[in-house]
Amino acid sequence: MAFWHEVLAGFLSSAFAGFLFVAMYVLIQWFLAATDITISYAWRFDGNLNAPSNLRPSFDVRNRSRSKTYLLANVAYLKDGRPVAPFDNKSLWGVELKPGSITFLEVAPVPGLASLAECVVIEVHVRLQGGRQFWLKGSGPGQLHVGRLQGAAFWLRSKFESAAVPLE
Repeated sequence: MAFWHEVLAGFLSSAFAGFLFVAMYVLIQWFLAATDITISYAWRFDGNLNAPSNLRPSFDVRNRSRSKTYLLANVAYLKDGRPVAPFDNKSLWGVELKPGSITFLEVAPVPGLASLAECVVIEVHVRLQGGRQFWLKGSGPGQLHVGRLQGAAFWLRSKFESAAVPLE
């Protein structure tokens, strides 16, 4: 009977090790995908501060991946989950984010916005053509909204990159 116990123990330990390697691979792939794109923005306008016109976001998009190219799709402007302006399907559609690139993009003016006070309460959603969505909100320059887990992943990636440890 000891022989079969050893065979069973060997099989279970090999299966557990295989499961552990697959789980680590999936975790690393999630980590890289969750932290490969960062987006921030600031509101731009024509005219002076007392009478702004043509209010529009100006995006700073960074693709930190070394191998994956992304395509941008559209921008949505929401307040409390409801659209405050039509989706902007033309300004960003098809813009290619090459691996390791930094792209500054200005989109079309947002119709219906008359003051900067209205701008800072709007949530800006940027979508990729693959379906991934980025939620941006902020008073003043807008920053990427992340949860605690994704925020910790961004912090960990910045530590790895500052230590010059390649992640891909």
